[in-house]
Amino acid sequence: MIKLFILIFYFLFLKTGFASEGECYFEEVYKNGETQNGIFLVADENIRYEYFDTNLFTIIYTQEKFYLTNNNNKEISDEIKDQRVSVFKSLANIIKDYPNIDEQILFDGHQIDIDKSSNNMFPKRVSIQSNRANLSIYLFDCISKPINKLFFKTNPMFEYPR
Repeated sequence: MIKLFILIFYFLFLKTGFASEGECYFEEVYKNGETQNGIFLVADENIRYEYFDTNLFTIIYTQEKFYLTNNNNKEISDEIKDQRVSVFKSLANIIKDYPNIDEQILFDGHQIDIDKSSNNMFPKRVSIQSNRANLSIYLFDCISKPINKLFFKTNPMFEYPR
């Protein structure tokens, strides 16, 4: 399951031409009707994808490394080192020209549909379909603003004010 989250994370936010700094709220909607909500932060090459549910986690990308932190224990972050990361770096190369990309991309057994927003800062919806997962990610209340680099640190991870 973590592979899917890294796919979403890397696909949406890394090296894709989005705003260099800002925040955006997201809602993941799964085929079975389940939803998850959170926030992500972008600042240059740093990304934070945080679920609001304390039983879930936060993914931080900083200094070209992925870190996973359980939301119920923000003192410890573990680096994600295995092959799950490399496939998503390859995917990012396919879509690095956002917003000048196809609205449908087939990659590694995933069909990814992108609904572009009128401001081109972030897509408004990304749909991911595969044998393992079917979900849509809705992005809303996106704003460009400076984000303190403190919120991309790990061990411990600092709470972002909402």
